Amino acid sequence: MSTPGYDVIAAEVHRKALENLTNEMAIAMMRTSGSPVVTEAKDFSACFMDTVPEHLGFAAYVINHIGSSIVGTRAIAARAAGEELRPGDGFLVNDPHDGGAVHQGDVAVIMPTFHGDRHLGWSFVNMHVLDTGGVGVSGYAPGAYDVYQEGLLFPPVKIIRDGAIDGEWERFIAANVRAPHEVLNDIRSMIAGCNVAAGKLSEIVDEFGVERHVEYCRINKDLTERVLRERIERIPDGVYETVDWNEFDGHDGPELLLEMGVRLEVRGSDLRFAFRGVPQVDAFVNSAPGAMLGQTMTALLTMLAYGDLPVNGGFLRPVHVDLGPFGTIVNSRPPAPVSNAHSEVGQRSLKMVQEVMNQALSLSPDPVLRGRVHGQPQDGFPGVNLFGANQHGGSSVIFYTDNAVGAGGGAQTIADGQDSYGMTQMTGCGIPEIEGHEAADPVLFLWREIIPNSGGPGQRRGGQGFEQAFALVSSDRMYGPGFNAVAQVPPRGTGGGMPAATGDFRPIRGSNVQALLDAGRLPRRDVLEGEAEQVRSKITRLLIERDDVLVVRSGGGAGLGDPLLRDPGLVAADVRDGYVTGEHARVAYGVVLTADGEVDEAATVRERREIRRARIGEEPVRDAVAPASQGVALELGDADADGRRAWCCAACGEAVGEPGGNWRDGAALREARAVDRYEQLGMFVRPRAHDPEVMVREYACRACASALGVDVAVAGHPRLAAAQVSGETARSAPV
Repeated sequence: MSTPGYDVIAAEVHRKALENLTNEMAIAMMRTSGSPVVTEAKDFSACFMDTVPEHLGFAAYVINHIGSSIVGTRAIAARAAGEELRPGDGFLVNDPHDGGAVHQGDVAVIMPTFHGDRHLGWSFVNMHVLDTGGVGVSGYAPGAYDVYQEGLLFPPVKIIRDGAIDGEWERFIAANVRAPHEVLNDIRSMIAGCNVAAGKLSEIVDEFGVERHVEYCRINKDLTERVLRERIERIPDGVYETVDWNEFDGHDGPELLLEMGVRLEVRGSDLRFAFRGVPQVDAFVNSAPGAMLGQTMTALLTMLAYGDLPVNGGFLRPVHVDLGPFGTIVNSRPPAPVSNAHSEVGQRSLKMVQEVMNQALSLSPDPVLRGRVHGQPQDGFPGVNLFGANQHGGSSVIFYTDNAVGAGGGAQTIADGQDSYGMTQMTGCGIPEIEGHEAADPVLFLWREIIPNSGGPGQRRGGQGFEQAFALVSSDRMYGPGFNAVAQVPPRGTGGGMPAATGDFRPIRGSNVQALLDAGRLPRRDVLEGEAEQVRSKITRLLIERDDVLVVRSGGGAGLGDPLLRDPGLVAADVRDGYVTGEHARVAYGVVLTADGEVDEAATVRERREIRRARIGEEPVRDAVAPASQGVALELGDADADGRRAWCCAACGEAVGEPGGNWRDGAALREARAVDRYEQLGMFVRPRAHDPEVMVREYACRACASALGVDVAVAGHPRLAAAQVSGETARSAPV
């Protein structure tokens, strides 16, 4: 056995010290911010980089900042080349086009970090601040037609000197935001986080010395890169592709479905992602490099890091991201608005990366990698940001991340999806207590509850979303934008799992909330009266008046594997727990319950047989068994004389399609409008008012009628592509 040539224990102690440095940066911000977005929801991040710059440590509260941090810091490093940097200097950044920000609401402070007079790295902290001005509220502007309407833009600007905000800049910022005290305090809080990094770095370098510090930084980055490349090498070389559609119904125009796609090429130990999209639009959904890199890395961190792989610059080295030409929704340029770059096109891109990685990982001979396939999470949230007078004689900016964290997670191979999982990028975020909201803002919360039938059906069920409702009770009116990224195009299941329900928001006008309170009654759903109003998913100015109720519901996560393979006992338990309805259990899972809630075994066998018959239009000729790997509905058979391999059903072994072709061409197809199929299932998806329709395409094996895959696509779009595998290690592939 060869020895590494360095002190292994010392290198690991050094790595942990840098990891703790970033965690202490985060703690400093939570203790000094005062904003519930930071202290309770934890919508922020902190990281430390060397002078390359590459990451050395990352406090993973919002993971997609791994992209904005490196893009923004490299931009500053390039501009500062040849300029004298001093301790206490700092840059403010929130420009997605020129600074790497994921959107303008996420403001970063980036400071050079020194040991004595030697520049050894960069400290990066980022928070969602309560407001950045402009036509939107709290950094979201669905009504903007260009980036200049969206609020303050800070390309990398040095506004911090000697560890404090320049006074002139302080006055300028205060004059242009709706919550000047909170925003300025957040900037000071971020400076405090960077100051903590400077102090801790000096302690680390004092202990290890400059030369060993630099050496151990290099070693630990190289170790992460080596382990990640070893994992990628267990994925077969090949090309994996998918498409998706981003929604936009704002600007009082027709409902748009904006096509985008990604092509993953696995080559040796490298992953190469090539994105494409339609031309950029005059709407806040466009994305930019920081958000796109961040969401790509978010998907990979959660699928390949497992929690055992240190997050540093070595993780980015095998990953190559090509956004294509400027001027598209995945790679926009000014004046394209981008104030929801991360949560619209950005998160659609994340789900596309998850989908192509699902295809690739299931081909691996490594059971651990195959076990990382999953249904797509919701990864989109409905939000309404409001501004107006509050009960304290001042004003409130309402930015509740509750429904972002309340979205359902995708089903896993080892368990059902997590309820109220949040979004993939929000690993460290939480749902604030309602008491904090009510103490600060003029609202009264009426309910929070899990939404039945919101998780996608599957052998493993997707996680459920949640719904909350609050009334405006201590103010005459508030207003602001409303937005929802996933209303009509739901997240997709894997390996035969079904897509999930989507989210929504709606005001209930002229409610009887105050009358109920005056009568000493709780304003629950069953006694609440008022007129529910259907509004656009992207609305510039939503007015909420006294006694109006705002109901906001998060969507769920998608399913994994054929729903007919789910244990009927688990389905019955879901019905008893209120997670699914009895009718949903019958239609989606083929499980029939008795009057006392027990499984009617004979009726369930008959119901499941009928569902299989309906999938293919005739009686199956083969029996189906559960695939060896959950979430893997298809396998690749042996190569023919020309080296082509046919897809085979993992449940019965029957060939599906021609060798080297698309398995979808040989499968039985049942296609329906999403709104119609969801009505059958008792699930929610927002109807479309304009063509094209969103379709659900369910593919089944013609021999055993097992579910092979469920696609979500727009009407008239060609069948999605199958993986094209060139490696010899291929085992099987999910769809």
